[in-house]
Amino acid sequence: MPISSLHITDFRNLATVSLQPGQHGLNIICGQNGSGKTSLLEAIYYLGLGRSFRSATAARLIRQAASQFSLFAQIVSDGRQIPVGAERCTNGASRLRIAEQDATSITELASFLPLRLINSQSHHLFESGPVYRRKYLDWGLFYHSERFLHCWRHFERALKQRNAALKDKWPKRELDGWTEELIRHGLELDSLRREYVRLLTPLLNELAHQLLGITELAICYQSGWDENQDYASVLANSYPDEYRFGYTQFGPHRADLDIQINAVSVKHFLSRGQQKLLICAMILAQGMLLEKHTKRGLIYLVDDLPSELDMLSRAKLISLLSSQQTQVFITAIESEAICHFINDKPNIPVKVFHVEHGNVTSPAIAAFE
Repeated sequence: MPISSLHITDFRNLATVSLQPGQHGLNIICGQNGSGKTSLLEAIYYLGLGRSFRSATAARLIRQAASQFSLFAQIVSDGRQIPVGAERCTNGASRLRIAEQDATSITELASFLPLRLINSQSHHLFESGPVYRRKYLDWGLFYHSERFLHCWRHFERALKQRNAALKDKWPKRELDGWTEELIRHGLELDSLRREYVRLLTPLLNELAHQLLGITELAICYQSGWDENQDYASVLANSYPDEYRFGYTQFGPHRADLDIQINAVSVKHFLSRGQQKLLICAMILAQGMLLEKHTKRGLIYLVDDLPSELDMLSRAKLISLLSSQQTQVFITAIESEAICHFINDKPNIPVKVFHVEHGNVTSPAIAAFE
């Protein structure tokens, strides 16, 4: 579902912006630091997820002295143009619309416009806690399995209620109902995640080999409890400690991923640049799996692609991105930092947009189109 046109009003430092990006291939957003190129990616991200990737405070997204921002895009779906819009006011009021109807939830928006961000914060996937890796898995499952969202919501509800009961020191017999709910939905969630990892692994291995020359990469999924025991037994045995501490200690909410080579975690021996490449491979693998199983293209948003990558790594990544047959937005200070690597590939569709002081222009002749 590529974006065929995008209109931005009073978002960050972007006063009035209109552009028609290429629906396949690379859209290069170039400009100096502070010019607004990342804000343009942020606007697209907001259209897909109803939130920013840079600020949790929505008021900061509204241009200074403006009363609201508005975003509007035309999305191509099955040959039809479908309008999608978002507004946010300084008083906190917001509105999301799909096909001229108010969206019922952010979930509806996210399911309509799948996109993935690669930026300087992507390293959290390796370097920060397991919550980032669970989100990575669950993002993929949201699009991959119709059962996932129902299961995840019921598990989270059971977990919340069980933790409240533990905190309030309910008698065990009154806790058992929520424990049974937790086990039922927890086991289903665990099964869905394991199946997703199984399908993802060969795609990630292929991409890791192309980008890093790595072979025999293993995605080790950890359930969040001792896998030598069944989940019900683990909860039964841990009840005294849980009652004392007031929360559920084991379950899919504690699950994690460990990417290994020869049984050693890659985070212990890959450089920062290599980790960035592997994270890109992990995200690209999700896009390939999405297209394979649902026939839906993923929109990639790549902020400051050249940073932390050497020339050869940039060339490999740009080649992979351009071969995905989907829509890619890339920011860079100079377009040559990207175009340099595709001079010998005239069949790659590319559009270049220049951002300066919040204004966006497209050269009269787009490179390589």
